Amino acid sequence: MSGGIQLSSEMIADIKSVISKHDPQAENDLYFMQYLSAITGYVLAQQDQPGLDKKSMLDDLNHFTSQVLNQVEQDMKPAEDAFGIWKPGDS
Repeated sequence: MSGGIQLSSEMIADIKSVISKHDPQAENDLYFMQYLSAITGYVLAQQDQPGLDKKSMLDDLNHFTSQVLNQVEQDMKPAEDAFGIWKPGDS
């Protein structure tokens, strides 16, 4: 992950556990993701920095989310088997 963000399955499970304590339906991953999105909107709405374009920031966060999705999916793919022709005497 770029930008110093460090994700782990353990951290995500901890966050899911906290949210699920408040709403047991959040045990469902799709429902849990709605909470994560709602939290992003809630925190962004609270920001009052002068000149902050919240819609643009939301677009940037969506793009970042897409990059994380692509990277994690790539990391989850099994390594492809190497293929070649070995000949005696090749090192």
